[in-house]
Amino acid sequence: MSFLQTLTPLLLADLAQLLGLPHDSVYLGREPQKVARAGLEVWVRPQEGESLARGGGHQLRAHALEVHVRLKTLREADQTGADQLGQVQATLEQVRARYDGARPFVQDLPDLIAVHVEELSTDEDPSVSGTLAGSLLLRVLER
Repeated sequence: MSFLQTLTPLLLADLAQLLGLPHDSVYLGREPQKVARAGLEVWVRPQEGESLARGGGHQLRAHALEVHVRLKTLREADQTGADQLGQVQATLEQVRARYDGARPFVQDLPDLIAVHVEELSTDEDPSVSGTLAGSLLLRVLER
């Protein structure tokens, strides 16, 4: 099995546990599945990996995975969405704290060097009223 094929299910299970979500609310895909229940939905979208040159003839490989968080819930009385946006931002911060600069899954993936996390966006999802979304980019370095 390839590095990414091993990493992906480990990441999905770890995200579900970290965020206290049912496993069907954390999945691999390109689009949200628009989970019917109110609450968080998380999907991971792998991007094309790239090889990086390294001295001594060794190659490093960088894998990029987008982690999307989506929250569907009724807005508070003032309709600002501030509470929901705060929850999305807190969730993204949990994910950042868990993975940024870390070597998760190193027992299963000894070639994992490190993970770097970058924020992509946090905003209202225009496709569904009352839904807020945010995303992070996990850059995973493989030796």
